[in-house]
Amino acid sequence: MTRAVPTTRYRDFIAAARRHTPSTLLPALAAVSASQFDGGAYERRPGEVIFPWVIAAAARENIAFGNEHRLTAPVTQKDLRRLTNLFVNLDEPFLDSVGQPDALESFLVRTAFEQFPYQHSRYEDMSRILLLFDRDYTGLGCRVLSSATWTGLLGLPVDAFMRAAFFITVGARVNAGWFDPRWLDQSHLRPALDALDVTGPQVMDIFRRIFGTDIETVQRRVLEERKSDSRLHRYEFNPLVDKPFLLMSDGRYLAPNVYFVAQRLSPAALYYLGWDSLGRSFAEDLGVVIEAYVGEQLALVNAVAILHDVEYAKGQHAADYIVVLPGLTVVIEVKSARVSPPGRLDQQGYLDDLNRDVGKALKQIKRTGDMIRNGHPAFGTVDPTQEIRGIVVTAEPHYLLNSQIYRDEIFDPEYQAVILSLGELEHAVAAAHVGDSIGLFTALTTARPGGGYDVAEAISAHERSLGVTKARNPLLDDAYKRAWGRLDAAALEDHP
Repeated sequence: MTRAVPTTRYRDFIAAARRHTPSTLLPALAAVSASQFDGGAYERRPGEVIFPWVIAAAARENIAFGNEHRLTAPVTQKDLRRLTNLFVNLDEPFLDSVGQPDALESFLVRTAFEQFPYQHSRYEDMSRILLLFDRDYTGLGCRVLSSATWTGLLGLPVDAFMRAAFFITVGARVNAGWFDPRWLDQSHLRPALDALDVTGPQVMDIFRRIFGTDIETVQRRVLEERKSDSRLHRYEFNPLVDKPFLLMSDGRYLAPNVYFVAQRLSPAALYYLGWDSLGRSFAEDLGVVIEAYVGEQLALVNAVAILHDVEYAKGQHAADYIVVLPGLTVVIEVKSARVSPPGRLDQQGYLDDLNRDVGKALKQIKRTGDMIRNGHPAFGTVDPTQEIRGIVVTAEPHYLLNSQIYRDEIFDPEYQAVILSLGELEHAVAAAHVGDSIGLFTALTTARPGGGYDVAEAISAHERSLGVTKARNPLLDDAYKRAWGRLDAAALEDHP
């Protein structure tokens, strides 16, 4: 039997999305998105008619190219399933290009950055916001970052911003993607606002700053940023990521993709907000903060010693942390690296991005490991005969990077070294905190027989060995409690 080859072009998907008026398709997409979103990471459900990344693309193209003079009949499940089928069967023209280098790998890069962000944990994102940004900045040497800076950017202190944003997210979830500013004047919502310790005007100020826009602005941004290469239109930036709610004709706001609403409550969203306002100084300060946060996580590990920022020569510093365990030394370098837009489009762009940041970190691990192994006096408290392993920690996930296909293409430090996002580090620390830190860090940094590293399996196997279903990270749990106190957040879903 001949294998079916997808032949649908992205322009066919655009045509299907613009077949409906925005006033009919966008509410239908929002309602499905709200029904999918349960407050956690996305998980596919049986019988699901449309995926969140398809919702995002359909909304973007309908806003950019649709109008109110098209089909006004109600959007059915059949219509949504058609959008999904078209999207799933989209032709990947690069795979068909004769001589196109790394075509399959480039496709995987684009697909990963299109779909994997929906699987991030909302609980971890919200907790991490407080742990990273709602802190004492004294002694960090930050040039622009402070608690006052965040209040200026957000309009409220970080913890109050989180509660106001949570109210907006819950409102969208339980109201099929809608948010009506008039809700804030209704007396029956006063208990919910009081419980969150925010006022209606504060919520609305946050909404205007962080969440709300209009159809014309989104349409203009899509058209301005549309690339000349039509093969990449599918993967272009979606302005709804920045401002997920659209002002509709009746004065209400609609979020076609509720996941984008929840993603505004994430460190990544606040990073881009800070970068847009404060530029490079903000990014440099954030690197300092993330390094400090990694140290706070490592302090949960039962280690013999944890060395930080060792100066081995005047003005020359080793890797950020050295965790000394009985029989094992782990060299850790932290990078506040985020994959740039060009790095999300093809294999070579991704590798170029990785070698600028992660590659430098791996070189630092080798340099530090070699000095320890050679008995450099700056590391006199570390046994040079112990096994040395490495960990690179990145601020955001670098998808696929621990697979052999990528490890073969980036610098080899000659010590077994794994690359972790902050979320993966938090999981690993939680598992080590339960017990047997040596076993956890050994498994985590041990390459598979076929090459590459399986972070999730290493952590899960460690938890199983300890009889734990899923280890809890004490810092994340404490931050979550700090955010919500005695508030039963689930009770808020009765409102508005």
